Amino acid sequence: MRKPTHQTRREWLQQASAWGLAGVAAPYSLSAFASDPVQPVTQLDKTVRIIVAYAAGGASDSIARYVGEAIGQRGGKAVIVENKPGADGNIAAEYVARAPTDSYNLLVSGSSTHAANATIYKKLGYNPIADFTPLANMASTPYAMIVNPKRITQTKVADFLAWAKKEDKPLSFASANVGGRIAGERFKQLTKINAVNVPYKSSAQAMTDLIGGQFDFYFCDMLTALPQIKAGNVRALALSGAERNPSLPDVPTVAELGYPGFDVSSWIAIWSARASTPPAVSAALSQWIGEALASSAGQDFLLKKGLVPTPVTPDYLTMLQERDTKLWGKIIIDAGMQQP
Repeated sequence: MRKPTHQTRREWLQQASAWGLAGVAAPYSLSAFASDPVQPVTQLDKTVRIIVAYAAGGASDSIARYVGEAIGQRGGKAVIVENKPGADGNIAAEYVARAPTDSYNLLVSGSSTHAANATIYKKLGYNPIADFTPLANMASTPYAMIVNPKRITQTKVADFLAWAKKEDKPLSFASANVGGRIAGERFKQLTKINAVNVPYKSSAQAMTDLIGGQFDFYFCDMLTALPQIKAGNVRALALSGAERNPSLPDVPTVAELGYPGFDVSSWIAIWSARASTPPAVSAALSQWIGEALASSAGQDFLLKKGLVPTPVTPDYLTMLQERDTKLWGKIIIDAGMQQP
């Protein structure tokens, strides 16, 4: 199995400097909420409720149910998984932050609620740092830049860009979530192509319209993209992550193709609500989740869904929040993605 790579804090600072972000302050300070290690509990005394910020059936839902089963087995208490999609994850995040204390309340979300939304929305109904305790980053979800081969005949990004720049009208690209939109906007910024975004409420809807020839390209999540790529219905030109994906080893990254530093991958993470979950319980939950996903079975589970394993630690999740709140914030502002 290929060992996943990840950025250290020093590497992140180097990338931030390259993007001109070294002096940019994040809207929320993570260091203010750092805590000393605590002794984790060995058994749970309350039900665990996991709220997923996205609809049932997707990657976030699947991984939430996988770790929920592991928590139940180790903690000896029932685990309930609920889906509360909408508003780029804000509905679920606010719900968990304000949930009653009769259960231990966890949030499965990612780079939208705990990075991008701090810039997109003028006001949030929750504080992504003060209201939550980071438990683990569970996986990275890079995007595949896909096209309809019947509409776009080019098989390489360079040829696609040459064609795009000859067009007299703007191209169109789909997005079904914040991360996919950011990937498309960053690609547009770096390549200087003329393209407009077409937003969708779900990856499945966007995929249906891509196959139907309704737009030109789409940075799509791997779970949705892989079956259609393998079936020949769409073609993958590039990947948005820092390295190639084991599921598509022959598809290069955008960074490889002359755009160094391009790395737009969403991440699926889990937090506990500070108001309802004591530090000793959070420490145990973090440990159990890490054990489940670091196992060979856990790694296989992630890879089969096109997800990239990452370090499963609170520290790594904290670093991701800090990094992408800053990096994605700049893209969002430059692209005019902020809500009025």
